[in-house]
Amino acid sequence: MKIIPWLFILSSLMLGVVGAQPAPQIEALHEAAYAGNLEAVKRLLEEGIAVDVLDPEGRTPLMWASFNGHTAVDALLLENGAAINTRERNGRTALMYASSGPFAGTVGLLLEKGADVNLQGTAEGFTALMTAAAEGQVEVVRVLLAYGADPDLEDVDGDTAESFAMQNGHSQVVAALRTPPPPVEKP
Repeated sequence: MKIIPWLFILSSLMLGVVGAQPAPQIEALHEAAYAGNLEAVKRLLEEGIAVDVLDPEGRTPLMWASFNGHTAVDALLLENGAAINTRERNGRTALMYASSGPFAGTVGLLLEKGADVNLQGTAEGFTALMTAAAEGQVEVVRVLLAYGADPDLEDVDGDTAESFAMQNGHSQVVAALRTPPPPVEKP
């Protein structure tokens, strides 16, 4: 039975919280990023919390903010030196987390700032494009394609972004994958 990337993201988020007891300030930075609390993130960074501090599952504040599409928090974290292509325990990046939701603006920001559009997770080989396709995020798919996402990459089971979209009944995503937008011109 094939499990869509979304389930891996959700289970990873839940498993990382249960039983984890990081220092209160570190936990506060991850929670503020996840909640999109820009002022709290600013304050915690000013207090000296490392911008790329890891939670027990290896996730950074950038990943937490990206998962909920908090573009302003992502921008602040990146301005403060957050590493954009850091991988958590299963090899997922902030871009992969952002691609699971309707966050085309967040995805665009991450790509503009240098996120690698074709990185594959180390556990299953999922890409940001596969995640967006599986979740039916057509606008995110279009942004990823415009930045050079390879629709022909395969996961460990030989599935592509298009096969994920088809398996989940996302016909608009299938159409977008078959008619990619023109590439973004980089300065």
